[in-house]
Amino acid sequence: MSKTKLYILAIIFLCFIVGITIASIRTAEAETSTTFPVGEAGIAAYAKLDNIENIDLEVFANACDSIEELGESYIVGTIKIENAVGFSYPHIYVGADGWIVAYYLKTEEVSRIMQWKGYTAGSINTTTLKDAIDHICAKIGVTYSPPVKYYDFAFPESNKMVLIVDSNDFYVTVPGTLYEASYGVLLKDGCCSGFVCRILKLTIDENLVYESPGLGCWYTCSGPFSSYGYYDLSVFPTGITHHIIFHNGCSDWSPTSSAVTALIYKN
Repeated sequence: MSKTKLYILAIIFLCFIVGITIASIRTAEAETSTTFPVGEAGIAAYAKLDNIENIDLEVFANACDSIEELGESYIVGTIKIENAVGFSYPHIYVGADGWIVAYYLKTEEVSRIMQWKGYTAGSINTTTLKDAIDHICAKIGVTYSPPVKYYDFAFPESNKMVLIVDSNDFYVTVPGTLYEASYGVLLKDGCCSGFVCRILKLTIDENLVYESPGLGCWYTCSGPFSSYGYYDLSVFPTGITHHIIFHNGCSDWSPTSSAVTALIYKN
């Protein structure tokens, strides 16, 4: 298959399977309470709670796994969300004005929103941030008005978020301005079949982005794990077609691992 055909397939895949648009919520930033930690937050999911006249912030606080701030009109805590390997710990904000926001810090990668638990190939139905909102609402017995929307407080000029999964070898071109390119690597099964070489690495245009430590040849068996990091934007210029390859962990190409690439940009 030619490079051109691969590129076309990759773009179709992005548009129809894993494309997620960050809704423009410039007004939501103004509508939410000034108590929201705008300076700390990165990628965020938000919704408006129903029946806001009955919001009890102490009840929300008790439902969190940890509390960082408890004010008269808001709470900030963390919530423990199960993933395919271990747990994610997004922050959660609830304001007396009815806004609920689940978010990662701006120092954390956008790729952390990928929810591997229950994921089936070709369809992203949730994220770890949406799960955080759903989890705490279900725990308390409150509802919100769907859909959950997304916003990146670290890059407020951005208007697109794309998650690329289910492809170990693809081509992609990012239009406009790229603000963040991050990745997540998941080793679902610690063992390959037989005596093989374990190769778990991610490259862009032959530039090494990630290589798992401690894996080698012969029968090596490590515990399942996940890892997150950033692409160097200097090797990811926009307007140029890039070739990304993920070596999935076994020389026999058994499906023991997965990778996601998350892109935040303005087109």
